[in-house]
Amino acid sequence: MATRELKKENATSMASKIREISISEFFSKNRHLLGFDSPLKALLTAVREGVDNALDACEEAQILPEIEVRISAVSENQFKVSISDNGPGIVKSHLPNIFGKLLYGSKFHRLKQSRGQQGIGISAAVMYGQMTTGKPAEVISKTGKGKPAHEIKLHIDTKKNAPTVIGDREINNAEWSERISGTCISMTLEGAYKEGRHGVLAYLSQTALSNPHANVTLIDPKGQVHKFPRLVNEVPITPKEIRPHPHGVELGTLIQMLHDAKNETAAHFLQHEFSRVTDAIAQEICEKAKIKPRQQAAKAGRQEAEALYKAIQDTKIMAPPTNCLSPMHEDSILKALYWLFVESSKWDLGDAEKVDVAPVSTPEPAGKKKGKTKQTEFSFEDETEAEAPKDSLAAVRALKGDEEGSVQSEHEGYFVTAITRPPSVYRGNPFQVEVGLFYGGGLKADALAQVYRYANRVPLQYQASACAVSKAVMSVPWKSYNLQQSKGALPTGPLVVMAHIASVWVPYTSESKEAIAHYPEILKELRLALMECGRRLQRYLSHKRRQADEAKKRGYIEKYLNPIGDALQEILHFSNNEKSQTIANLQAILEKTRDTVGPLKEEHHRPIADESGE
Repeated sequence: MATRELKKENATSMASKIREISISEFFSKNRHLLGFDSPLKALLTAVREGVDNALDACEEAQILPEIEVRISAVSENQFKVSISDNGPGIVKSHLPNIFGKLLYGSKFHRLKQSRGQQGIGISAAVMYGQMTTGKPAEVISKTGKGKPAHEIKLHIDTKKNAPTVIGDREINNAEWSERISGTCISMTLEGAYKEGRHGVLAYLSQTALSNPHANVTLIDPKGQVHKFPRLVNEVPITPKEIRPHPHGVELGTLIQMLHDAKNETAAHFLQHEFSRVTDAIAQEICEKAKIKPRQQAAKAGRQEAEALYKAIQDTKIMAPPTNCLSPMHEDSILKALYWLFVESSKWDLGDAEKVDVAPVSTPEPAGKKKGKTKQTEFSFEDETEAEAPKDSLAAVRALKGDEEGSVQSEHEGYFVTAITRPPSVYRGNPFQVEVGLFYGGGLKADALAQVYRYANRVPLQYQASACAVSKAVMSVPWKSYNLQQSKGALPTGPLVVMAHIASVWVPYTSESKEAIAHYPEILKELRLALMECGRRLQRYLSHKRRQADEAKKRGYIEKYLNPIGDALQEILHFSNNEKSQTIANLQAILEKTRDTVGPLKEEHHRPIADESGE
């Protein structure tokens, strides 16, 4: 039997098989890189991308967000996800590309804190839905009062990375006629809905903690309504776009920037393209690089570019501006931890399976059930939703805290504190670290600490072991702060850590944006903030221990007061009246010396300020 000979390839035959692929085609075959590697995670990722985009759009337009997430079961493993907001809307000409073209509308080119960075997320969710169900995405958007709402249905041509519009019409129904503006994206995809620590409800509850200015509603596949009402009636400070810092630029990038400078002079190029470069600093850099300030930047050769790069690194330049950041601030973190754990008697927190994410908060029913629909409220008092921004802060205002921003309760048995580090820089990108710590409050003393991770107000729920936040928490010597800790592990105790990183460019480990890279500068800032929280906790625990020791010794004395009186009566021949008077005197002395340890920095106690600063 003759064997078939394999045809040998040559350069010509191999070249004929080479072709270019689009970014959509690449990610359609590598969807795990975007967070669509399991049904549960895929559903969460789609919701997260839509909610993040809605929050970004509302904040840029200075609108208090009203976001509704509706998840409907189409079949056992298929769900229709609809995310609507009251943002500024999207003009009709941009609708197809924003939702049907990867990397379109990317914020990659600008240095400004935002949740979205790459322009991949929502269009990738549309692509995943198309791949798993074959159904088109539906988008409705309205840009202003009196203007019509447009609805389009689209597919993504993955080979061309381009949208294919299969339906376009105006919407004139009552719902959209009453709206001033807004956007709604609906997509059908393959997924799984579970109310676990990695579920949609957990994500939205944690998002509500870091975005108290948003009013978020979730309608789950069972028809249950979970409300997270607005608690702050002010939009966060809008971050400003900045130019890159010269110390963060790399040689290859500098060469490309010089090539694109056109007719700019070298001095003007340095001032125009970078932040913190004044005319005097530009002259100094040119002098060190031995380049004429009036020389055209585009004509600089490689050797001149290298000299310019070295001169930039050798020149002292002020750190980049930080008005590009919008951190949560200490009071917000204190309130979030207080609401979550001090008011936990009104919530069904459950038990966390692991320590990287705090337990899921499922609010108790607030109101009567209507059929199969259960209304749940993310609230802290028996108050209406409209009263929440005012009255829900009453308990927090009544707390006492010291000058360091710590709050402790002798009666409730908890301690909470927060640290905001000064802005710092990695690779020329400004960032700021904030850390909150909660101890006690009925949490399990023999369990590992729970860690909340946030980046630009977005909760991170996966890949905790690969994240810089987890590494920083484990690197802190918690034993020095009176907590148990095994080598290379999280501390053991009734402890919750909340860490937030605000940056113009968060260095995620992958496009799925689930963990933060281990940059030394970021690890250092996290560790310093955690250690300061640890020192405050140590002072609190030491104070509590001294109080306990004092109470124990006092208990011994009070226990033996009568035997001491009997002994004194026998030795000194006291009468019964003298014995009673002696015991009374001893009791009076004990009362005068009670609480010799005293309160923890009572002279510095202050209530947590509300949004008005009162």
